[in-house]
Amino acid sequence: MILKTQLHDSYDHLVNPFVKFLCNELSVLPREVTIVSEDVEGGVGLCIDVDPDSFLILVKESGRSVGQVLTTIAHEMIHVKQYMTQELGRLLDEQSHVPYEDRWWEKEAYENAVPLVEKFVKIINTS
Repeated sequence: MILKTQLHDSYDHLVNPFVKFLCNELSVLPREVTIVSEDVEGGVGLCIDVDPDSFLILVKESGRSVGQVLTTIAHEMIHVKQYMTQELGRLLDEQSHVPYEDRWWEKEAYENAVPLVEKFVKIINTS
């Protein structure tokens, strides 16, 4: 997997092992993931499927803690998994009428992002 990061803060070094951990936990291996620091209008993150095996993740860094940034990356990587294994792109097109808070793919990402960060933190704290 090719991982490119363009983050401003000093915790950029955590992102590479974290994304590898997430790929293992989510059972996906995209060809390429690019993570860019960007103020996302109306939110703190966004996952864009560049092609079926390449993804761009935008993450708001400014004014946020490392835990918040990692949680956003986990949330967006869950969307990567959904794109790769559950046809999220098609669902976004077909179910655009479903309110944001009722979308199962958002519920899954919100429910699982923090536990993934917590598991990663436990691993790095014990090593």
